Amino acid sequence: MSLFFLSPTVSIKLKYSWKKPNSSLLYYRRRIPDDLRPLLEASGSEWAGKPQIVVSLQTADLKVAASKIAKLAKQHDEEWEQLRNPSQAGTLAQAERFLRNRGIDPAAPYADEQALHIFLDTLDDSLPAKVKDKHQEAYEYGNPVNAKRDIDPHLSPIVATALQIVHGRREFTLSDCLDQYLTSRPEKAAKAAKIAFGYLTDFFKEDRGLASIRRQDVNDFVKWLLAGEHNKHGKPITTTTVARYLNSVIAAVSRAIKENELGIKNQFSSVEIPNAGKDAQERLPFDVRQLKSLHRAVDEWVSSKKGWDQPRCIVTVLAETGCRLAEVTGLALTDIYLDTETPYIDLKEHPWRSLKNDKASVRKVPLTPRAIEAIRAAQVLSKGSKFLFPQYTAADKCSINSVSATLNKWIRTRDGLVGSDLTCHSLRHSMKDSLRAVECADSIQDQILGHTTKGIGARYGQGYPLDLLAQWMHKAVKAAWS
Repeated sequence: MSLFFLSPTVSIKLKYSWKKPNSSLLYYRRRIPDDLRPLLEASGSEWAGKPQIVVSLQTADLKVAASKIAKLAKQHDEEWEQLRNPSQAGTLAQAERFLRNRGIDPAAPYADEQALHIFLDTLDDSLPAKVKDKHQEAYEYGNPVNAKRDIDPHLSPIVATALQIVHGRREFTLSDCLDQYLTSRPEKAAKAAKIAFGYLTDFFKEDRGLASIRRQDVNDFVKWLLAGEHNKHGKPITTTTVARYLNSVIAAVSRAIKENELGIKNQFSSVEIPNAGKDAQERLPFDVRQLKSLHRAVDEWVSSKKGWDQPRCIVTVLAETGCRLAEVTGLALTDIYLDTETPYIDLKEHPWRSLKNDKASVRKVPLTPRAIEAIRAAQVLSKGSKFLFPQYTAADKCSINSVSATLNKWIRTRDGLVGSDLTCHSLRHSMKDSLRAVECADSIQDQILGHTTKGIGARYGQGYPLDLLAQWMHKAVKAAWS
């Protein structure tokens, strides 16, 4: 930390800063902790073997330097944390890099025997005397496998993994598989994979190697899930949910086999789920009477002292557009177009909310007068936020589960809806039925609801004009108001 004098009476201290004598340029200088030095060497870092990091900041301005120092300090804090506590995938990658830096090919470690002997001799010299003696004794009595394993606890995770690779003991495990998969998938897919692999690890009671998993293990895992043994309440889950978990695992394992050239079968592929689909519960839509009850409940809420709030705005837009809950909840203010000839919402991908289908879900949905009223109220309630519903949406996520639970509980306690199993998603099914009832063409329905229309012809052109979609939307919702 250097002391800088801004005036005869004012000075400041700037951490990790340094200035050479007779130079105006400022530098970032930071001592490398002792415990990190072997880890930096193992990882092949440019700072390996150096006592400190010194980087020119290319400025003499203290304010600019402070900003650059803060970024560098944060970067090194994160890198060092990863070195000290690496993930499974991080350890494996660093171990392979460690071997390559010493002229050893991780895929063929015995190709260069000289490089391998130098590595093993260096490693042997670093072991405590008692460990070396035990290691030698084990070889003399014909038990080298256990001896190899006994060395691992006395090495850093990276060096231990490198030794396992050399010995052919390094198994590619479920956690390796998950770690690799998470680096290439969006948040929604990553979350599903974490849940599925969490259940797998609980089932096996260990981090199993992929090569050791057999088909019977997978079949037993499916039965375990169906029986509800994966949760503390023992509540069984549907075959559809089991299939969803398996799909996440299949995708992750397939990627691991391909990218790491494992040469094994994906034992999770094409697994038969007993009675698949037979336990699926049909999601009932609102009928016309129930839709009227819902609208009446919203009107009573708004006309009371409560007034409009974000949940009532959301449920109204859902009922009037047939959109998915995430599509509405994750709207930005810039997605709203009310001052056009045909008011509409522009549904597109956002960092905080993805869309279900890549192409079909990206669309413009026209708005009815009631939907416009709810959105105008939501704009006022947003109070300057860039999100239409900031109560449930932030820069990094859209809290669908929270708003879903709130709305579903409220819907089922309204007059005319008590005792029903209706949910906010049922409103999407209701819009489908309403469009059918007015004999709207299937392709128009698909464009409104964001479904993929089958057939080659559907891929041509820009789709139906917005004003035509609006005409069918108005016809569909009219029944609920007549």
